[in-house]
Amino acid sequence: MLTDVQGVERLREHDAQAFRSLIDRLQQPITRYLHRLVGDREVALDLAQDTFVQVYKEIDKTSGEFALDAWIYRIATNYALRYLKRKRLRQFVRLEDRESFDESLAVAGPEDQTEIRILVEQALGVLKPADAAVLQLHFGNGFTYEEIGAVLQMSSEAVRKRVERSVEKFRKAYGKSLSLERTVPYNNLFEVSSKGMK
Repeated sequence: MLTDVQGVERLREHDAQAFRSLIDRLQQPITRYLHRLVGDREVALDLAQDTFVQVYKEIDKTSGEFALDAWIYRIATNYALRYLKRKRLRQFVRLEDRESFDESLAVAGPEDQTEIRILVEQALGVLKPADAAVLQLHFGNGFTYEEIGAVLQMSSEAVRKRVERSVEKFRKAYGKSLSLERTVPYNNLFEVSSKGMK
């Protein structure tokens, strides 16, 4: 694995092996992240491909001091947010009914676990894309507030507040989903301790 400095220099030289290494390392995590944001595997694959093409095109324009992975996640996040904005606009213009969750996306496992995954996806789908992205980065990908700040170009304190607000919005949306489904315990989802987010 390359360090950011070594990797960026090799990428700037358009080293094919460096790009192959970068894609091998980040393609699956980026695709999973995008899939959780947009809810469609094929779209996530397309957005991931667009992300890496953009990295290839724009790597020469970057400054020397930046976190490579955070920059790539920022590009992926921007592609996902643009896609979701266009999708919501099309739905609004066409007055389409809200798409239901595609149950084929649920991971096979015990019935309750699958149901919880579906409810979580439904609740995330109700949130603003930026709020869902913050939750996905923090809880889904394990990013720190500082790392999310680098991705979304926000201070770590602004990220902390956004995560806290997004958790509350998520809990409300999840609670509404529960009232439509059978009761499933969710007290462990996005717990907040007195010291902050877990």
